[in-house]
Amino acid sequence: MSLGYALYVSTVCTIFDWFGYGMFNLGLNEPVVCGALVGLLLGDVKTGIVIGGTLQLIYLGVIGVGAAIPVNKTTATTIAVALTIVSKTDMNTAIALAVPVAVMGQLSNMLAWTLNTSLMHMADKYAEKAEYAKMNRLTYVGSLIFFICKFIPIFLCIFYGSPFVAALNENMPAWISNWLKASTGMLPALGFGMLFSMMYKPKYVPYFIIGFVMCAVFGGSLLSIALLGIAAAVINYYQNNVAAPKRRGAM
Repeated sequence: MSLGYALYVSTVCTIFDWFGYGMFNLGLNEPVVCGALVGLLLGDVKTGIVIGGTLQLIYLGVIGVGAAIPVNKTTATTIAVALTIVSKTDMNTAIALAVPVAVMGQLSNMLAWTLNTSLMHMADKYAEKAEYAKMNRLTYVGSLIFFICKFIPIFLCIFYGSPFVAALNENMPAWISNWLKASTGMLPALGFGMLFSMMYKPKYVPYFIIGFVMCAVFGGSLLSIALLGIAAAVINYYQNNVAAPKRRGAM
């Protein structure tokens, strides 16, 4: 494949991924959507729809919660579609390669977020000085970092084809896999910790302790704890609404 055409295809694939994480959340990062659009731009809509629909079923339950970083289904879809259409890779092979490609896309997201943490501290300093124009420029810098971190692995996969993806998956160093597993375990805890720090109120601490004990000690499932949390929220809501009129009437 020529360098110019590889750059074009890589740019197209990166844009759809970038819209989901780096700039605008327009829903274009879903496999069934971006697969069809990449197929349209590369002249084979049918292949894009078939691959996108197949990968949509595979990654249907993949949802990012807080700081938990899921595998990148958009990168997997766009590269699988591009390899099938441009490099004439077998469709089943391209779909199978989507799994290591998704992990690679996950790594690119983690790298972008890690690099962008320095921008947050810079933005805090600008906020203290009320320099809002500079804060706004940092938003675009952070978005550009996302684009670059996504473009490089996508370009390598498109330019060198499926053998590169297969070789990358087989020869990935153990320390990268271990780092990915450790980060995957730590980041959800970090995300929920950040959410708790923003929502913290002393009167809600007992509910947090109850939920923690249910999970850590009694092995409660996420669904059961969520239902108990909903029940506690409903009880608290009705208690406050009943108590409020009585206080107003007493006045």
